[in-house]
Amino acid sequence: MQSHELTKKQQTIIHDRVKTFLSGPAGSGKTTSGTRRLMHLLEENVTSGSILVMAPQRTLLDPYYRTLETYPMYYGQPVTGITLGGLARRMVELFWPLVSNQAGFRNPDYPPTFLTLETAQFFMAQIVRPMEDEGFFQSLTMDRNRIYSQVIDNLNKAAVNGYPIDQIEARLLLAASDSPEQRSIYSDAQEAALRFRQYCLDHNLLDYSLQVELFTHFLWAPGHPCREVLENKYKHLIFDNIEEDTPVAHDIALEWLPHLES
Repeated sequence: MQSHELTKKQQTIIHDRVKTFLSGPAGSGKTTSGTRRLMHLLEENVTSGSILVMAPQRTLLDPYYRTLETYPMYYGQPVTGITLGGLARRMVELFWPLVSNQAGFRNPDYPPTFLTLETAQFFMAQIVRPMEDEGFFQSLTMDRNRIYSQVIDNLNKAAVNGYPIDQIEARLLLAASDSPEQRSIYSDAQEAALRFRQYCLDHNLLDYSLQVELFTHFLWAPGHPCREVLENKYKHLIFDNIEEDTPVAHDIALEWLPHLES
């Protein structure tokens, strides 16, 4: 979309140095306004390293990457495009010596191992299989892999919604029937989540849920060096499709606002 194709409202949004929230249906021009805003900041000689572009999924950052690829060479550090998960991992890796002690890892002086979904399922299996031998999950007939993935999903939902993992069972029960079998399954899933988390803390393993928790609970805490670094470095935030992101992402964006120029 060329400048003459933009509406007057879009042009105002793009050029004003104000903090703006855009809402509208798909195809209404929100992302176009965001990419043009990015171009405008670079044209105004804003330090490229001070611009942060966030989105719920990496694919939603593609329009911004394409914009930068076609944009004339700019100097300084690159514009950062990232998801909340990517930001969490990057900051945990950078501030590991600080957060490992705070979070209670058994071997804080050793480096962490970041788990993918597949490797998280592998280690979850090391937790669930012995539990089955102890009599857990006896009423379930589903494939074991589904149990692993469901417990991991429960952990991830707790992290991105900002509640402790020991509340998993209680929250599942809110939407459950009064069936004793169902209540037993949720209790078993809670125990599996707690055992898996302790296993991760004992062996410096970081699944997605633990990465997000370390960032939101420790590194983003007011006054923490990590938060100070981020607030001082990034003065311009473009958050695309924020309505599709998680509650903790919304909280972080709102807390960042006072430190942003636009």
